[in-house]
Amino acid sequence: MPGPRSSSLGKTILSLFALLVSACLPSCVSSSGVAKSEGIAFVSGMGLGWNLGNTFDALPNGGGRGGLETETSWGNPRTTRKLIKYIRDQGFDTIRIPATWGPHMGPAPEYAIDAAWLSRVEEVVDWALAEKMYVILNLHHEKSWLEKASKDYEGTMAQFRAAWRQIAARFRERTDRLIFESMNEIDFTDLPMEENGALVNRINGEFVKLVRASGGANRTRRLLLPGIGADLDKACDHLVLPDDPRCIVSVHYYLPPQFAIATPGTSWGYQYTWGTADDRRTMESNFAKLKEHYLDKGIPVIIGEYGCLLRNKDRASRVDYFRSIVRLSRENGICPVFWDNGEELDRRAYVWRQEGVLPALTGN
Repeated sequence: MPGPRSSSLGKTILSLFALLVSACLPSCVSSSGVAKSEGIAFVSGMGLGWNLGNTFDALPNGGGRGGLETETSWGNPRTTRKLIKYIRDQGFDTIRIPATWGPHMGPAPEYAIDAAWLSRVEEVVDWALAEKMYVILNLHHEKSWLEKASKDYEGTMAQFRAAWRQIAARFRERTDRLIFESMNEIDFTDLPMEENGALVNRINGEFVKLVRASGGANRTRRLLLPGIGADLDKACDHLVLPDDPRCIVSVHYYLPPQFAIATPGTSWGYQYTWGTADDRRTMESNFAKLKEHYLDKGIPVIIGEYGCLLRNKDRASRVDYFRSIVRLSRENGICPVFWDNGEELDRRAYVWRQEGVLPALTGN
């Protein structure tokens, strides 16, 4: 039997070997505490994030097929390298690029993505990667067709698979700072909750297998998986991750919705201010739930969206709310990605519209 020093050295070597294996092998590797803990370190290193909202996720004016002009159809200017660099220089290490693909896809069975649209998304992704940022790319406003999977699974998934095959192929050799997110806020409300969750899990599972099978760097790329509607509580109750050590849980944080997204007159309630002792306890409890269900088990978490409407809310409360989310995220090794649809940062003048928001978002 080896002595204490030899035993310690052996454990160290085994630990280093396990980390190396988790970094280099494809998805068939069984998830383990070591691999998942490495995932939390990766996400923690992603720092703080910002969403390029209402841009590539915008829908074409008047419906129908979209062209390159769709990028500006919701009022934001055409994205520039200058904007990406500005976001990086403000203290954001991560950018989420929500992208809607359905209006830019041809008919079945190929569902070919418009070449110009895919190339334009690629251009902006590459700008962000060149700025040494982490990038999250997803399928965003696809509810109109993707939520039909509860009634026609194979017919719906033919388009889903086609979209991700093309995206995965285009970005196959990009650095692991590029992360794919399977879908956005998909919720099969026509199904009982258990079946709803099972269907979301099934789609996530197909997504992981498809990306891994596309080869290249996609064999080990980090993949971001939401639960039902990207809802925090529903994720904790129903999300089951595939047996893949490089998967990350995606949740959105607009809690309480009465403060974050409601406007005066909203039927289910409206809250003008935030910051009472009860408000803070509730937020801390929500983060504790993520810690218990995921982080304590070595499973990484990204808050893919958080925010609060600028209009009709107490401005000091908004700043306090953002600062609290950022603080709790940092304490727990979570990357929070702020949702900005153009309401917060004036992308033409490069001015933040409300004083105090930028320092709150960057933890300064």
